[in-house]
Amino acid sequence: MPAFSGIEDADGCSVEKANMIDKKHFIPYIIGLFFVILFFDQSREWEEVSSFFAYIAAILFLVANAYYPARLISREFKPLPKMVVTFFRKYLKAHIWMNLIAFAAMIIHCHYSEETNIFLVGTYIVTVFLTIEGIVMHYRLIPGEQKLLRMIHAQQMLFVVWVVLIFLGHLD
Repeated sequence: MPAFSGIEDADGCSVEKANMIDKKHFIPYIIGLFFVILFFDQSREWEEVSSFFAYIAAILFLVANAYYPARLISREFKPLPKMVVTFFRKYLKAHIWMNLIAFAAMIIHCHYSEETNIFLVGTYIVTVFLTIEGIVMHYRLIPGEQKLLRMIHAQQMLFVVWVVLIFLGHLD
């Protein structure tokens, strides 16, 4: 137990709770900071805005979706230690939130991008499908269909198609 757990601030919150709240709201603060920095510079071209959000979406999609291959690799080492199981529970939450933020960044990227082709439209459709399906699966919006939703959402071939569409769509 931390030495500061009994100390309260002026609002009556313990120091431990205050630190936890700061960690909990770290991502929204960073996103807000990105928006302020991005839109504060009025001389910025819209294609630069598109590129900025493309990089944000790409980084977040890569980190968030490393969850699935890591999960596949971990299946080879059963039984998993409790620490690893806890890690994957936390990583699943990070997977969900990073993908939602990346999805928003992708929409902004698509809106301000000057180029389009059939592969990019396909990428957009697959991304929307995976995002909606992930939300429906996570919040159990269709009772009794969790196994089917998980099977479709975690298809390796769908992931490969998504990556190939991204690659082909962004070739010059």
